[in-house]
This record gives sequence, structure tokens and C-alpha cells, in this order.
Amino acid sequence: MVKIHTDEGIVGLGEAPGPTLPTIQTIIDREFSQFLIGQDPLRIDWLMQRLEEYARNWAGIANYAMSGIEIALFDLKGKALGVPVAELLGGRTREAAPVIGYLFIDEPEANAQKAADFVNLGHNELKIKVGRNLSQDYDTLAAIRDRVGYDVKIRIDANMNWSVPTAIKWIKALEPFDLQFTEQPVADFDIEGMAIVRRAVSSPIAADEGCTSVRSALALIKAEACDVFVVYPSEAGGLTRAAMIAELAANAGKWCSIGSWAELGVATTANVHLAAASPYFTFANDTHYPLQLRDVLTEPVAIKDGKVALQHSPGLGVSLDDSAVAELAALELRESPFYDDIEGEAPSVGQIL
Repeated sequence: MVKIHTDEGIVGLGEAPGPTLPTIQTIIDREFSQFLIGQDPLRIDWLMQRLEEYARNWAGIANYAMSGIEIALFDLKGKALGVPVAELLGGRTREAAPVIGYLFIDEPEANAQKAADFVNLGHNELKIKVGRNLSQDYDTLAAIRDRVGYDVKIRIDANMNWSVPTAIKWIKALEPFDLQFTEQPVADFDIEGMAIVRRAVSSPIAADEGCTSVRSALALIKAEACDVFVVYPSEAGGLTRAAMIAELAANAGKWCSIGSWAELGVATTANVHLAAASPYFTFANDTHYPLQLRDVLTEPVAIKDGKVALQHSPGLGVSLDDSAVAELAALELRESPFYDDIEGEAPSVGQIL
């Protein structure tokens, strides 16, 4: 959680999700704060440019810290001017942001039931993790399609798990189930491999881990390596830079979705403001919010009919539950592997046929 205080008593709330949270906190407290204290908080672009220039040689982890700061600055500015953050990002293009129903690797019938539950809640786009066992993935998608039909859109996410030939084989095997797109089939650095996969299959390919900045988006466009960008404001360095990627993508004929870094309520709400303001996030956006055991907001984010409604109060329109923040801050937690444990000799990226 990020708080920015002003001499007029206005406090901006932000959140910096991402890897190695203690490192992100250190960057904010000990590196970036010197560029913020005593400055005009309404000069958001200028302040963020200063942070970006300072952290140019270590932008990867710095972007997460920048994102939390920028969210807080937008919340602060919205409160000062009496307008929602979406208005500061260009104005509303919609009143609610659609979100996906999120499925992880599980037994086929179990995921089919979860898919049906999401559809019954109003979601019409689903996302499922794949890439550990082809026959299980095939059976899972078959079971889901049998349960929910073909009007519901389904995207799959391999999380960089495949080599190029494996990706081509796997995607072709699953294409009969009408894939909306496949996220990051090969390693994030393998732009050429992504382009090869894209040319070899019939369904759209999305860059996820490989699209973390305007520069990486430009490289992907130049290589004609993908059809879709999954854009993370936390990875991009904030809402403004995520919006830049989305507009760049639109001008290159690509579509976009907002990705999720397991945000709590503050950053989840910020993502909703971005999705409501930008016309370029065509697909339903990722969110891990329903998986959170507890949030830090006084009022939880409400997902209704597969959408999150835009807040119309000034700023983000949310308030922190300080007791929840204190309780959760006292926990000592570390990230665990995304997937279940695998044998040490098995490749973690790029499975071989």
C-alpha cells in the first residue's frame, strides 16, 4: 500500500503489486521518495518522468514501484479536483469494466463446473491455465464446452511453458474448442519464436510476460509476433504507460486486455478506472480479486454480472480499512511457485515434444 500526504491534508492511496514486495517497498521509501517530497503532486507526468529517468538502468522492478506511486498521485489529484480517476485518464468510455472468470489447472469436470458457475454469475469470457498435460487440457476444454457451449469465449494461458514446436502442436490440438487467444506460449524474450507460432496456428496469439513496456510492445509489433497485448499497469510503470501501450496496439491493429498481478482492492479499482477510460481494452480484463481471502478496503470491490462498475466518487472512490492493513502487514509471506511443484530436472520454460 502507498500513501502520499499533502500539506493541505489530502491523502492519495496507491498499491504496488508485483514480485519481491520488500524490494518494491524499499524502492519507494528510499529511492523514489526523494523525487516526490516537496513537489506539486498534480504534476503527475513530470514526476513520473523523473522516476523513470532515475531508474532507467533497473526499470523492471522499478516499474512496479512507479505504478503504486502513480495510482496514489491520481487518487490524490482526483480528490483535489473532485473528479474520478477515469476523468483524469481521458474520460469515461464505459460505465463498467468486464472481467474474466479465472480457472486454474484442475480435473476436467471440476473446471467444467467452475466454468458453469462463472457463466451463471454473468461472465461471458473465461481464462484457463494450460500447458502441463495435453490430454488433460483437451479433456478440460471439451468438458467446459460441453457444459457452457460456444457462445462463451475461452482464452488459454501457457505462461511461457512451451518450446516453439510444442506450442504449435498444443495450440493446434486445442483450436477445435474455439480459442479466443493463447497467452504467451513461449518465453517472454523469444519474440522470433512467438512470430513463428503465430504464423503456424489459426487462432490469435497474445503477448503477456513479453509485453511490459512501450518498447517491448514496439518490438512485438515490428516482428508481427502477436495479435493481442495483455497489459499490466504494474509492469508498465503505471496507468498512463499502460494506456500508451493500449493506444499503440490499437494503431497497429492489435487488441488489448488488462492483466492481473493479484491486486487487492486499491489497484483493482485503479485498473477499472483505466479500462473505463480507454476504448482500447477490447477483451474482458484479468482479475484475481475473487481469490483474495481478505481485502484492505472498507467496502470490497463488487463484481456483478461479470463486470465491475466504475466508481463516481472523487479519486479512486475507495477507502482503506486501516485495521486490515495493519493485520495483513504483520504477516510474513513469500511468493510460492505459480504451478504445483515439479521435478527439479524438468525444464521450467520450454517443454520439449
